[in-house]
Amino acid sequence: MGVGTVSGTKLYITDPGTPVASPDPWVEIKDIASLGNIAQTFNQVTVSSIGDGDDYSLKGQRSFPNFELTLNKNSDDAGQADLKDAADDARGTLYNFKIEETDGSSITWKGEVFGYGPNFGGPEALKQVVTSISIRPTSLVYTDAP
Repeated sequence: MGVGTVSGTKLYITDPGTPVASPDPWVEIKDIASLGNIAQTFNQVTVSSIGDGDDYSLKGQRSFPNFELTLNKNSDDAGQADLKDAADDARGTLYNFKIEETDGSSITWKGEVFGYGPNFGGPEALKQVVTSISIRPTSLVYTDAP
């Protein structure tokens, strides 16, 4: 497909007890204003050598950011309701998430939802909701487009 926009990309949620491979239980979270970052990063470990006077870096621990999400508030959307319920759930409850890109590729993972609350702007701003979703690295699966 080459270079393309994010427009048309979809985010889904399903409950913790549903297998990620199951096709039916996914509920689309609609009215997304901004999707977050899923890119893994690595910490840098600096090595300093007194003898030769050099500093250099080694690849350290792998790190995954929380997936930051901004939604245009829609109280009638089942996906936003499920996301809010996930935020209200007990600590440690991992929900399933899936991003479907317009080229048919997808990303699935398990994570906790950290909060669900209003994001206020100026007088002409849309009512928005922000949240953050953790990413459990062992559950992260990238699937290429067919």
